[in-house]
Amino acid sequence: MFSAINGWTFPASLRPEEQISQAAAAGFGGVELTLGVDGPLTFDTPAPRWRELAAAAERCGVTIVGLASAVFFQRNYASPAEDDRRFALDATLRMLDAAAACGAGAILVVTAVVGRPEERAPRVSYADALARSIEALERLRHEAEARSVAIAIENVWNKFLLSPMEAADLVDRINSPWVGWYLDTGNLTPFGYAPDWIATLGGRITRVHVKDYDLSKPGRAGFCPLGLGSVDWPAVRGALRVCGYDGPLTYEGAGEPAVIRAQLEAIIRGEIPSQADGVQNGA
Repeated sequence: MFSAINGWTFPASLRPEEQISQAAAAGFGGVELTLGVDGPLTFDTPAPRWRELAAAAERCGVTIVGLASAVFFQRNYASPAEDDRRFALDATLRMLDAAAACGAGAILVVTAVVGRPEERAPRVSYADALARSIEALERLRHEAEARSVAIAIENVWNKFLLSPMEAADLVDRINSPWVGWYLDTGNLTPFGYAPDWIATLGGRITRVHVKDYDLSKPGRAGFCPLGLGSVDWPAVRGALRVCGYDGPLTYEGAGEPAVIRAQLEAIIRGEIPSQADGVQNGA
């Protein structure tokens, strides 16, 4: 396992090359780039630009470990609107192309949002969310295989796939080595236990987001600096080793990159991270 950092940790004004160079300067082995409908990297960014970023990462000695986008929270495979569902499929294909061009091995997706924590009524029924997610992934698995890029489904606060058994069952239904799980330790802690999720998902885990969460504080206030929350990091490390995961541990959230990298390295070594100020995570 090795430490990596998500692009949202850096200021929004920072160009992707600067994100890569700052990740390298802080000692990270990998960086997860982000894209959206606007900004420096979008779904329309051409392949030559992605290849430029791959070359920049190689010069810095950093691996582009994946691509992520927040767009799936609003427009995903299970959205009630057909236009949104088509958009999500097209966005996934463009992300797969981009990942193939820059050498990233995986893309992060959110297949459905039944609802957000603050929403009183569902956006879509749970049954429809599941059926539409399966239908989309059964189509997309072939596109992922053709590009040798994995689709990794993240557990987020979307009132969907709330247990590791459900998560494992969905991946098994798709039955493709190119569709797996993006485990987020902080996101799942209010609803479960990271070591249990890891043990249940096992080899289905494609990527890992490392965040901490303090169960004594409700809602978003629970996200906290690594090592100051309720995540059992030695147990997480042990469970990942047992299941054979040897990929990046990617930090997602705000904070000082050098401090974050030191905390991640402490987790990888099996040490409890030292307390540090100024590192605040978000969902």
